[in-house]
Amino acid sequence: MEGIDLTSVIRSKAGTQIDLKNPIMIASGTFGYDGYGRGVTPQMPLQDLGAVIPKTVTRVEREGNPEPRWFPTSFREARDAKDSIYLNSIGLANPGIEHAMAVMAPEWAAWDATVVLSMSADSSPEFGEMARMTKGVNGFDAIELNLSCPNIEDGAMFSHSPSLARAATEAVRSETDRPLFVKLAPNVPDITEIVRAVENGGADAITLCNTIPAMAWDHVSGRPVLGGITGGLSGPALKAVALALVYRASTVTDIPIIGVGGIFSAIDVVEFLMAGAVAVQVGSANLANLSAPFQIKDELLTLMHEREWNSIVDIKSHAKEQEQMHV
Repeated sequence: MEGIDLTSVIRSKAGTQIDLKNPIMIASGTFGYDGYGRGVTPQMPLQDLGAVIPKTVTRVEREGNPEPRWFPTSFREARDAKDSIYLNSIGLANPGIEHAMAVMAPEWAAWDATVVLSMSADSSPEFGEMARMTKGVNGFDAIELNLSCPNIEDGAMFSHSPSLARAATEAVRSETDRPLFVKLAPNVPDITEIVRAVENGGADAITLCNTIPAMAWDHVSGRPVLGGITGGLSGPALKAVALALVYRASTVTDIPIIGVGGIFSAIDVVEFLMAGAVAVQVGSANLANLSAPFQIKDELLTLMHEREWNSIVDIKSHAKEQEQMHV
């Protein structure tokens, strides 16, 4: 709608930037049926979204976890039934970064969209090695580090340790001038410590949050419902957790925060923006309906028009005014 400005900018400490047309992104792992765009049609204009984040790639190819990888098996049916529990156990199945750079990146370059490369590694040096492999490759505009993975040197999770999270961030920051997002896990004692660590390591934006470790049992078979036994919790049940993390992070950093977790509507987007985010990533809703990000963007424009908000700044200002009135 005319007169409504949804744009924002994420600038790299190295001098580059990405311009987001609007705050709606597609979260890593949920872009199409395979995570890399299968099922996305020409009628779904990727260039109209803030950004697209294909599925995380690792240094070498991974097969992932055994089936079944999803619970319930249909996220569309779960959405229609208003279920709140969505589980997945994918195991980072992917073709590896060499294939991504040689085959996928040229395809991304043809999309006329803002694309963010998601990476995961087993050690800080490996993160740096992968970042070096992206030099001179076109097709993506920023990098997002998926730190919810173990460091093979001592088994500790990158996203659970300020020192490991900072080391991984520094390793990538030293090898790229692209804007650098760092995606953090929710299950930590104090998210602010991790946020400060990755900001000091060179992060240009924080993504909050990844899934929560979870599981479900089939009482008939007496077995876990996922082939990988445990998995990650996403969907509506994750939203309240993610909102709290975004809010807490916003109190200790001025770099952009990207909210993710249970976003199914324009109201969900507004709540994340009010909590401190500048953009959001649509995940489980996208798996229920590949058109969801586009529909949410249109709903957001309609909602802003109804409430006479002309920009993201207006949404944030409204939240601050209400907060000050009740102090």
